Amino acid sequence: MNRIFKGIGIFFVLVAVGAASAVVVITILLRQEEVRVPDLAGLDIVTVVETLSQQGLQVKVDRREPNQSVPKDSIISQNPAPGTGIKKGRTVRLVVSQGPSEFAAPRLMGEQYRKAEFILRQGGLLPPDVAWAWSDKIERNMVMAQDPPPGTPLEQGGRVGILVSLGKKGHLYVTPKLVGRRADEAVRFVDRMGLQHRVTSRQSPTGLLDGNRLVTAQHPLPGYPLPSDGLVELEVGR
Repeated sequence: MNRIFKGIGIFFVLVAVGAASAVVVITILLRQEEVRVPDLAGLDIVTVVETLSQQGLQVKVDRREPNQSVPKDSIISQNPAPGTGIKKGRTVRLVVSQGPSEFAAPRLMGEQYRKAEFILRQGGLLPPDVAWAWSDKIERNMVMAQDPPPGTPLEQGGRVGILVSLGKKGHLYVTPKLVGRRADEAVRFVDRMGLQHRVTSRQSPTGLLDGNRLVTAQHPLPGYPLPSDGLVELEVGR
């Protein structure tokens, strides 16, 4: 009987030793499968792919963006951060530089609203996103702020948001939709609102208020705030 109990004891000891050994082996293997992410900032993408592949890591480029200081095809940022321990086979996500942009946000603050629009068009950028606000200090139609700031790299066809002064708070109209209306009808509508108007035509300066001619464009666009002495510009055509 003693031999039986002794044999059972030895068996359980061997099982315990085997289990402990297995845990140690698994822990060692898991540690061997974990690698530290290197610092990739400023390295070119080809070198980065080779480096990470040698460490058993995957690469994904999240996006490419202009950067004035990081050379083209070099790394701007990474995720996970340098020094992070991750398992082999995991993915490192990258933001890659397109190099210095030919397009940058111009300085619009302090410019007249219409001049700001012209500056953006001349620079190959889209018309601005415009917001309006009252100001006791800034003259009406002057750009008070912009986003992004001057000098910020932009892609071709990018857009800048501007905040334009309405001047001191007073009576305000919402510009109506006039495009598609007859020219004479649109002018009468503007007159009834007490606003000023200017009518132009690309075809002919004669017969601008001919009842058969329609408004093809307007400034400001419908929905824009306009002070009581504001000007509505209408373009008409046949």
